[in-house]
Amino acid sequence: MLKKIREKSRLPVIMLTAKGDETDRVVGLELGADDYLGKPFSPRELLARLRAVLRRTELDPSKEHLNVGGVSLDVGARQVTVDGKVADLTGIEFDLLLALMRRAGRVVPRASLLEHAGRSDVTVSDRTVDVHISHLRKKLLDDPPRLIKTVRGVGYVMAKGSE
Repeated sequence: MLKKIREKSRLPVIMLTAKGDETDRVVGLELGADDYLGKPFSPRELLARLRAVLRRTELDPSKEHLNVGGVSLDVGARQVTVDGKVADLTGIEFDLLLALMRRAGRVVPRASLLEHAGRSDVTVSDRTVDVHISHLRKKLLDDPPRLIKTVRGVGYVMAKGSE
């Protein structure tokens, strides 16, 4: 099972098992486990190991690169390119796009989109998000909308891949 997880993901894995001899631990770690804990174990030890694995596997947001349907976003440089050409986005447009791209394929409610974008500094009216999304679509050459789709009465969804 761990081999299949590692083929598709860098998700942190802690093996919890009754097999605790040295050979089993070594095999588990060599297959890609981030930690190995044999039974019996205390909840405090498990919690400490979870925290340690999470510390080691934290992503550096400045090195994050997202790609969806011809749009490429470099978080560290705060730069967006559309089909290889740099798009000139405002700060809030960049933050909204980042929030949508991180949640590609999932509907983000209009009411919480600014919160997901980390923009509690923006005064919100009923149409604030809609206006920013409209500007963003123009700058991404998303007409008719294929990347950022409106889910009527709910919010917006960023297409997964090149839908």
